[in-house]
Amino acid sequence: MSVPKWSSAMLSNGHGRLEDHANNFTAIRIGFAFLVLGGHAIMLPMGLPITGVFEETLDVAVQFALDGFFILSGYMIAASLMRSADMTSYALSRFLRIFPGLIFAVLLLWLFVGPLFSGLGPGGYFAQGETWVFPLLLLSQVDPQASLPGVFSAHPMQEMNGPLWTIRYELLAYLAAGILAAVGLFRRPSIIVALFMGTAAFSVVHMIQPWDGIGAATVDASARFGGAFMAGAAFFALRDRIALTPLGCLLVVLFAFALKDTPAAMIAGQLAMGYVTLWAGFLRIPGHIGVAVREVEDVSYGVYILHWPIGQIVLALHPGAGAFTLLVVMAPAALLTGWLMRVWVEKPALALKPRLRALLNPGRIRSTGTAERINTVRQGV
Repeated sequence: MSVPKWSSAMLSNGHGRLEDHANNFTAIRIGFAFLVLGGHAIMLPMGLPITGVFEETLDVAVQFALDGFFILSGYMIAASLMRSADMTSYALSRFLRIFPGLIFAVLLLWLFVGPLFSGLGPGGYFAQGETWVFPLLLLSQVDPQASLPGVFSAHPMQEMNGPLWTIRYELLAYLAAGILAAVGLFRRPSIIVALFMGTAAFSVVHMIQPWDGIGAATVDASARFGGAFMAGAAFFALRDRIALTPLGCLLVVLFAFALKDTPAAMIAGQLAMGYVTLWAGFLRIPGHIGVAVREVEDVSYGVYILHWPIGQIVLALHPGAGAFTLLVVMAPAALLTGWLMRVWVEKPALALKPRLRALLNPGRIRSTGTAERINTVRQGV
């Protein structure tokens, strides 16, 4: 008896291999970045709290997008660390993925946006000590939401770059995974699954009894993003045992919905988000559209870290601008500046990796430098 085509499609495994570079994850990350942009188009003129049925629904979607970034990051980091013992390469990849673009954004805010939009004027602006510590606060992630004197001070949201707060937790996840890999723990599937179970338990306990002492915000974000990152890592560790199917997507979403009012809501939602994201990431899109999706330039980081100051500038020039106006301006402007940052900053920085690694490990054979440079830029890792 033959199986109906629709039934076969619902049960077929969509799990692919990252090595093939035939996936949609770059496009998905770009989608996440634009979803965050849409949420911030509402937040910037409204401030907090966000109110309204549509606005609150979009904000929930934005939160899932933020979790999605960490889930994909955990998946990719696990793939990297389980395949290679070269910790120098790992550290360089992580540094070059985050800091060149971050430095570019911070300098842009500090040296151009600040003087132009400060109510103190350029002289008064540069006379403030707050101005000079700003790049240190952001680059060190001590205060990623620091403000500049007299800049956007009348806006509902006064931060120079609100999205940067998540980078701290991305760096912490990179550091923790690197340390665990260096001692051999993040390379074994069983250990990764055990670590995920630990972060899941922490997530549930935190939902039951949130920490309200010193560092409460850090603990809260760690419980959230730590679980998302390790969920992604666990998906990679169990990739040979987990089939990605449309029916599976339906089941995990129903499972998460059933737990939405329980202490397991956050981790259940992240597991559902991870499963659906991975299924969509390995989904084979046919034809020219599929090729375009798979080969799209990775502007996600640029869109993510540049859209907020673009929105703030629009509000400064047009104080009455609403969410729709901001969205119409922010989306194409962030796409353009994100592309420029990718081409002029990120890709040249990533291309330096083989040379930097050769300097740090002079005894290594350098003949593979060109191939690795091309592969590094293509993957954006």
